[in-house]
Amino acid sequence: MRHRTQTHLLTQPQIDDLLHRAQVGRIGTINSDGTPYILPMHYVYEEGKIYLHGLPKGQKIDNIRARPKVCFEVDEMIALLDANVTNPCDVNTEFNSVILYGTAEIVGDPEEKRKALAVIVAKFTPHLKELPMPTGMIQGTAVIRIAVEECVGRYYK
Repeated sequence: MRHRTQTHLLTQPQIDDLLHRAQVGRIGTINSDGTPYILPMHYVYEEGKIYLHGLPKGQKIDNIRARPKVCFEVDEMIALLDANVTNPCDVNTEFNSVILYGTAEIVGDPEEKRKALAVIVAKFTPHLKELPMPTGMIQGTAVIRIAVEECVGRYYK
């Protein structure tokens, strides 16, 4: 019997849909001592890339600058599959998930940064998307771009 991770693969349109819909993803980086560091973050998926934003200093920024290879994960739990189950070990979960690997970079180009932040505003606060963003706030915000190099989506139902 084939393992479900080889048979329950999302199609590219399903992967794209989940990456557009989900609001929180987890970025995995490597600390200077070699330990993993995983951080949940709001993000957008735009033109095949992941964009995140935050403070321009800190552990994730240091990690990305030192080791730009990252992992990014998004998932959604749809339901517990526990109907008519009499053994707790037989309960399963209906879910969709995407795991991708890529190279993260701190965006330096002011126009790309402004565009990414505009997409973030449109996704999370659409009622504010027509308002101008203060230049100082844009300059003081780090925008991280993850260029996707490998991606797999999985489901179970």
